[in-house]
Amino acid sequence: MKGEKVSKRIALTVISIFALINLSAASVEISDFFSDFTSSDAMVNSSQDLEGKAVFELFSDGNIVESHDVPLKIKAGESVYKVILWEQKPQKDYYTAKVNVYDNNKLLVSRSYQVSYGTVALPNFHVVDFSPTNSGVQLLLRPFNPGAADIRIELLDNNDIVYTKTKEDMSLTTVSEIKLSWPFLLINNKNYIVRTKIYTHRLYASPLINTYIAYFKASQDVEILPDDVEVDEYGASVTIRGKSQVPFDGFIIVNARNRETNEIFTYRQKMEEILVSGKEDTTGVVWRGLVSGTYDVEITAITQDNVTVDKYETVLRIPESPMPATTTPVNKTPGFDHIIFSLMFLVAAWRAKGA
Repeated sequence: MKGEKVSKRIALTVISIFALINLSAASVEISDFFSDFTSSDAMVNSSQDLEGKAVFELFSDGNIVESHDVPLKIKAGESVYKVILWEQKPQKDYYTAKVNVYDNNKLLVSRSYQVSYGTVALPNFHVVDFSPTNSGVQLLLRPFNPGAADIRIELLDNNDIVYTKTKEDMSLTTVSEIKLSWPFLLINNKNYIVRTKIYTHRLYASPLINTYIAYFKASQDVEILPDDVEVDEYGASVTIRGKSQVPFDGFIIVNARNRETNEIFTYRQKMEEILVSGKEDTTGVVWRGLVSGTYDVEITAITQDNVTVDKYETVLRIPESPMPATTTPVNKTPGFDHIIFSLMFLVAAWRAKGA
């Protein structure tokens, strides 16, 4: 009897262990996994809270070539999407990418993806331009043959996607362009990564997927509009337009240098508006202390850290002020007006007598 009880307990323990393993494996799922030689991404779902890591690995002939550990923090019932960038350049035509999800040191789930290099993975287009900036991104494609593709653009912050936009069924018959503006504010001096993931449609096969990476550093940027700069003998008026999603909360500095004396007069004015992409503000200064002469005028837009963002130069001539007109008095002989009046009176009397 005792032996039977012990056997039952062992059996129940083994069953419970297997049940817990299956439950743990079933609660975490890698619903999507992709890799090429540029980048790799995975979508991880969890039915319970998970704080672990995803390990992205690249293998060649069974040997590990590269590995990246990415922290995971998932709330129950939610998903996370993680992206890594491969650093090694491909040396062979075929590799295997793998992602493993761990809870502490316990492997929960893994998934593999076959990666091809060379003519097998070549797209039907050429990337002419892929340029992210402070305000948005531009992608320019030139197809070798007519086709169609789904194009996804992602803004990355480390391993996370902070913004994504997809254009589906884009026709690639001539040079095709995608322009996208960032609809949110960026952080000054922060390095960002932009990835485009292009799904080229194929008639009898799944889409061919290729990814491309570009980098930029966010910074404040504005433009002094030349057509809206007005400089005269009274002062200077300037209109500035924002060109970045990093807010510009700066100043204009106006320097006027007298060409004859080399004396420099400096005027500083705070912008009233905080400028972002496409937003404009006009401000100005009034001269104080400028005398007549010719001046080289330099207008700069600067940040609060005194970094020059844009500059405009022109020339100003202030004319000499006209002297007030003076009238020279006429010297008159004393009694002259009385003599003239008497003569006129005598002539008038003689004419009247003759009549």
